[in-house]
Amino acid sequence: MLRSARLALLRGLGALGIDEAALRTRWRRNRLLILGYHGIALDDEHHWDPELYMPAETLCRRLELIRDAGCHVLALDDAISHLYAGDLPPRSVALTFDDGAYDFYARAFPIVEAFGYPVTVYFTTYYAELARPVYDAMASYLLWKGRGRVLRWPEVLGQLRDVALTEGGRDVVGERLRRFPVEHGLSGRDKDALLARLAALLDVDYDVILKKRLLQLMTLAEAGELARRGVDLQLHTHRHRLSLEEAVFIREVEDNRERLRRLRASEATHFCYPGGVARREFLPWLRRRNVASATTCDPGMASRRHDRLLLPRYVDTAGHTDAEFRGWLTGVAAFMPRRRQAEATGQFLEVCGRA
Repeated sequence: MLRSARLALLRGLGALGIDEAALRTRWRRNRLLILGYHGIALDDEHHWDPELYMPAETLCRRLELIRDAGCHVLALDDAISHLYAGDLPPRSVALTFDDGAYDFYARAFPIVEAFGYPVTVYFTTYYAELARPVYDAMASYLLWKGRGRVLRWPEVLGQLRDVALTEGGRDVVGERLRRFPVEHGLSGRDKDALLARLAALLDVDYDVILKKRLLQLMTLAEAGELARRGVDLQLHTHRHRLSLEEAVFIREVEDNRERLRRLRASEATHFCYPGGVARREFLPWLRRRNVASATTCDPGMASRRHDRLLLPRYVDTAGHTDAEFRGWLTGVAAFMPRRRQAEATGQFLEVCGRA
């Protein structure tokens, strides 16, 4: 209901030309729109999870809207510098992609490059070294591919027998698959073998998935190639996880940074919270590690009033309309009510898989 009302209002503002006028205001000039993206589908991933994946043509359409609105797309480091110096060019935008998936290399970058826009990739590096699919994401994807089937797997599911892979059944099995590697101390290779066994039980061809490199990250060599072509690789932790223990948190950042040193000409100093989970206790830890900025998944327009380590981003998805996207380009969407992202809890805060 809230979204329907918001869409109707955005369309009305567009029809009246108010959104175009908003683009030219001093308020918009003093604000930076940081756009966040995840995956660009290589196959059917956007049908599995449209919150994470969008078709390539949708990304292309977004960049056309940016161009048609006359926005200035800045490199992230330049955008942050200009934001806090108070001299942003009008209609400033920065493009960011999370994780560094292979689909960025194969699908997204060629599109962004064709528009001539600078882009930042917050690159998590464990699975880039492992060169196998991200475990939690692939487990969920395989269960989706096997939807409608009945799964019998006593070695993993224990007393859960003959689980029908309805939406609820997939949630139950998915939770068990998340816990099983932790309980048994499985390595990354062990977890990949578990995925292969799950695929076989569901009669899904895992070899085809591997050949397509679905739900895999770029290799370090591929990331290095893109860095030489101008892609800005920045911090996203090594294992895509955060800890409430400072030593573990810092190790994740420094393990990530050490890998990026091999790929970049300079030190990585910009950070993105995995899953967008940002807590106040993290801020001094990041400052002590010389992190210059950190982005969240809280929707908003960045201004000088924001802490540099709590910058809002508009995370675009396949489900967002052109009107919603343009509302953020112009800034009018920032004034509309919206639901805030829930914050995760626990010792480890993570999305898309434990290493």
